[in-house]
Amino acid sequence: MRHMFPGNSCRGVTLVELLFGMAIVAVLAGLAAPGFRTSLRAAAVRAGTYELLTGLQQARSHSILESRPGTLCPSDAAGGCLPAGASAAFWQSSIQAGGTPVALEHHPLPSGITVRASRSPLTFWPDSLAASTATLTICDTQGIAAPRAIVLSASGRARLTAAADAACR
Repeated sequence: MRHMFPGNSCRGVTLVELLFGMAIVAVLAGLAAPGFRTSLRAAAVRAGTYELLTGLQQARSHSILESRPGTLCPSDAAGGCLPAGASAAFWQSSIQAGGTPVALEHHPLPSGITVRASRSPLTFWPDSLAASTATLTICDTQGIAAPRAIVLSASGRARLTAAADAACR
């Protein structure tokens, strides 16, 4: 009977070669892990920023559509508005109906992400103007990702900008 391989050489991978290959893969994965962590935290900051932008636009549009003042504020888990400068893991938007706020949305930010507002609450008037200018700073509590800021102009429009690391301390 003829052998499939010429001669008596056996083609295969030895245990030593397999372990060496696995060691190289482990070293490369260990080098890549910090980069993945930074990318994940930056994505969480971006997600929190876009959620807040959505909330601002929602409060502004409801204010215009219903001809009533609308607000957005950083809040605690129970839905209470926090004062300016306080670090919050939630935000809520509401509309004034007969002098009483009616909640529109109450959302948590992504895990490990907080927001600080230079003014709280942020109020939108029915004519589409903001009551005052404000800055919302979105921070990574682990300090890995760079903070972002949403600047609200007197016209009620929001723009994104980078924030200083000191704004999160």
